[in-house]
Amino acid sequence: MNFITFDIETYSPSDLNKIDVTEFRTSVVGAYISWIDEYIAFMEKDVQAFLKILKKTDLVIGYNHLWFDLPVLQKYADFDLKKLPSYDLLIEIEKKIGFKVKLDDVCKATLGSKKTDSYEVYKHYHKEKNWEPLIDYCMNDVKLTNELFLLAMDKKPLKYIDLLDTKDIFLDSPILGTIKFEEEVDAIF
Repeated sequence: MNFITFDIETYSPSDLNKIDVTEFRTSVVGAYISWIDEYIAFMEKDVQAFLKILKKTDLVIGYNHLWFDLPVLQKYADFDLKKLPSYDLLIEIEKKIGFKVKLDDVCKATLGSKKTDSYEVYKHYHKEKNWEPLIDYCMNDVKLTNELFLLAMDKKPLKYIDLLDTKDIFLDSPILGTIKFEEEVDAIF
């Protein structure tokens, strides 16, 4: 199976201090491309190249990419990104436990690793043209998400902290060719 695990970092052209997917643009896309076994960063000017590669994948993997990353990237695409076969770890976890868990919390409990920064810090990187830490931040999220995905596909548990107790969850494997954004939305509601 050829898959891409990805994450994006965004900026707001109007520089408003609010989270609005319709407003956001892409600063950087970080991706793991399985069929070449490489992690690659794409700056905003290179998003079209990423989208061409995205068309070739059997499965798109992310953490909250169905609700955030794909809608932001749709502004750059000439095809419907919702039609790509997708596996969103946040949604898969929520289906099992009934609530959302932050990527950082799942990574700390499962991998003993954490995100390199926080939204409050990285949101300034684009404006400051501080590209290296922005790319590092994004690529770290991709690596963490990919590690979680690989564990889940190996039928190993992911972990999360529920109050003071660490609990295991086992995610279902993706069914290739049938997972679409609309189906994921219907499954949640």
